[in-house]
Amino acid sequence: MAETPRVPVPPQVRRVSVQQRLSALEAEQNQLRQELVSLQGEVRLPGLYLTVEAGNTTALVPAKQVQEVVRLVALDPLPGAPVHVSGSFVYRGSPAVVVDVARLLGVKRTPDLDSLLVVVDAGRMVALLVDRVKDLVETPVLVDGTPGGEEKMPWDGTGLMAGLCRTPEGLRPLLRTSALLNGTEGL
Repeated sequence: MAETPRVPVPPQVRRVSVQQRLSALEAEQNQLRQELVSLQGEVRLPGLYLTVEAGNTTALVPAKQVQEVVRLVALDPLPGAPVHVSGSFVYRGSPAVVVDVARLLGVKRTPDLDSLLVVVDAGRMVALLVDRVKDLVETPVLVDGTPGGEEKMPWDGTGLMAGLCRTPEGLRPLLRTSALLNGTEGL
């Protein structure tokens, strides 16, 4: 039998496919973490996590994904970008899309000049525009639920929250960095 010729898949289609598969894996990972929590064992996430503050709330970012923290620089606008995408800049020779985390939370603001860019590798170079970088947390405890039991956290509706962690400073959401790319495929 003759083989059918393979049609090359455009990079953007492959990127979307990889992002969808990654999101599915993260969803399964979150489900497995919740299952572990329900078994009444204390689940500690291995490694270091950077605490960032944006829009008067804090979150954890896996330190292994953080390339560097830099001061806010002039950004080039990206026409047609979602409202939470502030623009782009060249980071060490590569383009990086800047995502304003506060805008993702629904906070309309102009970033202060002392804002920071947390450059992360989330499948492609992305910089989180945050107000502050606070500290590093080692092996936070994964918990089930929200701080008040029934109240929603600002991160809940964004799709960015991979879980909730107990740290010495209180409960903090764990940021799912791969979700930062949603809506930016064509940029």
